[in-house]
Amino acid sequence: MSYDLNILCINQDNPSKLSFVSSIELRNEIDFPDSGRYHSIWSFMCNLKGVWYSIGKHDDGWFNAMSIVDADFDKVIEKSCMPHWVLDDEIRSNLKPLIVYDEYKRDLEIIIEFLIQQSPNSIIMFLARYQGGEKEIVHGVLKREEFTKLLNQSKILFNVCYIISN
Repeated sequence: MSYDLNILCINQDNPSKLSFVSSIELRNEIDFPDSGRYHSIWSFMCNLKGVWYSIGKHDDGWFNAMSIVDADFDKVIEKSCMPHWVLDDEIRSNLKPLIVYDEYKRDLEIIIEFLIQQSPNSIIMFLARYQGGEKEIVHGVLKREEFTKLLNQSKILFNVCYIISN
């Protein structure tokens, strides 16, 4: 199984390069077309204007986020963290907590903050995805600080798109 970390920088016209050194690579859909949008799934996120970024590392010939994050497949998700409008148990079974390895947490937080600043309206969409769960689930707007707090508490889920603002 592989993991993807994607960020859509809403209404951004041209991709940005990181202005700081990071142990995480940030690829954009213009310079790396293979890191582009999902075309048959996540239609809401994929059809919005902006620049799509993929976050990962190049490991064993593949670019992905497996060395940065993991899913906690054994953890029972608190009811308060589960999107209440998702009622199908099969869909719920694909929503697992996103675990960011400690050595990458700060870099990921800085990248999120950087991309929010690159958006003309200071909004991004964040999607951590693993194979399975082809149902598009979009969570409402969270302030960056709240998102970071939930991420550090393992309450951000794979296969849910989060809208994040400053």
